[in-house]
Amino acid sequence: MLQGWHRGERSIQQKLGFAGPMSMAYTWIDGEMDEQHREFHTTRLPFIPVTTLDNQHRPWTSIFAGSTGEPGFVSSPSWNRLDMEIKVWEGDPFWENHEHFDGEKMLAAGIGIELSTRRRNKFAGHIFAMRQKKDQFRLKLIVNQAIGNCPKYINLRQLEPHRNTSPVVVHKRPNLEDNERLPDELVDFVREADTIFIGTSYRAKPEEAIRFPSHVGQNQRGGKKGWVRVRSDGKTLVIPDYSGNRLMTSLGNIEATPVAGVTIVDFVTGDVLYLTGDARTAVGHEAQAIMPRQRVVTLLEVTGYSFVRDALPVRQRPGTSATPSPYSPPVRLLAEETAAGTSKYFDEETSVTLASVRLLSEDLATFTWESSKPISIQPGQTAILDFSDMVGTVKYQHMAPWKPTSVNDDRIRTWTVSSAHLATEGTKKFDLTMREKEGGAVTGALFTIARKLTELRPELLDDTRPLGLQVKLVGIAGSFMLSLPSSPSASQEPPATSMLWLAGGIGLTPFMSMLSAIAKAPPSDTRWDVVLALSTREPQVLVPLIAQALGKGTPKLRLVIHVFSQRRIPSFPQLPPTDELEVTFKAHRGRIDASLFDGVQDLSSRKAYMCGPEEFEKSMLKELGERGMKNDAIIRESFEY
Repeated sequence: MLQGWHRGERSIQQKLGFAGPMSMAYTWIDGEMDEQHREFHTTRLPFIPVTTLDNQHRPWTSIFAGSTGEPGFVSSPSWNRLDMEIKVWEGDPFWENHEHFDGEKMLAAGIGIELSTRRRNKFAGHIFAMRQKKDQFRLKLIVNQAIGNCPKYINLRQLEPHRNTSPVVVHKRPNLEDNERLPDELVDFVREADTIFIGTSYRAKPEEAIRFPSHVGQNQRGGKKGWVRVRSDGKTLVIPDYSGNRLMTSLGNIEATPVAGVTIVDFVTGDVLYLTGDARTAVGHEAQAIMPRQRVVTLLEVTGYSFVRDALPVRQRPGTSATPSPYSPPVRLLAEETAAGTSKYFDEETSVTLASVRLLSEDLATFTWESSKPISIQPGQTAILDFSDMVGTVKYQHMAPWKPTSVNDDRIRTWTVSSAHLATEGTKKFDLTMREKEGGAVTGALFTIARKLTELRPELLDDTRPLGLQVKLVGIAGSFMLSLPSSPSASQEPPATSMLWLAGGIGLTPFMSMLSAIAKAPPSDTRWDVVLALSTREPQVLVPLIAQALGKGTPKLRLVIHVFSQRRIPSFPQLPPTDELEVTFKAHRGRIDASLFDGVQDLSSRKAYMCGPEEFEKSMLKELGERGMKNDAIIRESFEY
């Protein structure tokens, strides 16, 4: 039985403010397995990620599985025993780590996960007996730590045995030089992952070994595809830490013994990437400087790796795909990944005050904000606001099946700026056109204020500053933007002037900003040729916004607007006559279909921008792909922040 938290666990719990609530939570970890856990490990699992140490005391995560890829390679003769009959392929760390077994004790820890149900249980202890015959191993383990674990971030998969594997070691570097990077294909492999297995180690000092003996740990982390990022050095992984059970055993081990191993499996191909290296956890401002809006991140600087193709004797069932966990937050990029010179994150002293409100419909409105200092905003970028002072912070909750996204709700919201601001000195006012989200804590509060003002004090809608509604401005970010000839961020290359803009509903907002920027831009020789296609359920609201974005400017612009809707589409408002502005407006019944793309002149030569819900994006990508346009050539803005 554990006798308390070791120094690393106490340290990280203290840093994160969990020390009080979790002071006795070590009692949740049992000194043996209950019957349910024993049955789970022996009958339900086709593979088990297991941590062992190499001769440099670095943890590696191996994948233990039987030769057939079926459950049943584990047996449990007693409450504290697990015996395994496994097949180890070359390139898996255990292939070499087993050589350090002294015949008595080899530290080991594993996590059993049933990916089809999100059940998972952890164990730790040591191997006390081992027999090898070529690539077949019989292992006997003592288990002295066991706990059922948090299922929140497990992505569901349907797996089946895949016996006919032919493992091939493609890359193997046990020790990297200081200036070495991971091969590009492995960096891409990391960025495609939605699941990782992380091994850690606690190496006890002599004076603490009796109470807190050395041990290793194993855990699983998951998120949306791309949630693990790689820094520009090509070998440092950044792993965001999401709200979990607050035990902090993995981060506690890293706090005391700053090394870790990460293994990533491609369940479709059976390829496995093994990484180990130096690890540390960044908290608070340091973490947010690395990954904006993320309070805790773990950094793994890789010092060794191995990559094996076609190794795992288990595969994702053909024709199926992973089902993402509803608890996973949106993917967050590193500060260094945002376009150079375009994104800016501010300190806590930067604030914005609600300056005015314009209700456009029952659930759509434009909120104008006034900042405490001038800020630079490029057409199409987003504003990131922290509403915790207005609506309060979320109290800790382990699970929230009624609203999973609330578990990691930091009260920070991101919207596209719908106005355009071209002055070199920046602006102190900007518009956010947003839709009220059903059950939304932030939009619900803002729209409640707007409705109350409409009912009781309508004169304040034009100037809400007396209300003193102030929130923090976290930053201005995003690479979904339009470069103008006079824009401070424009590159030496001339901006694309022939474009296709695809908007789904309120996904029109970045194009409002871009269109307004074109209209307001200083005179130049640039001639713009834009096709804007909008699919909407409320054309009577959004069509006038397009005209308002053009304003009274006289750009050298040829603009063709296609509006698709099941509802009646109003006529386009009359614009001031000008020789240099040509606007064509076309109304279509239904949704955007192939006829739009077939009718766009010079489609392949246009720069394509897209903003809308996920299903809208999928449909548009399909149409463009069928016409030879690759996904990576399309600039996209997601609704998910």
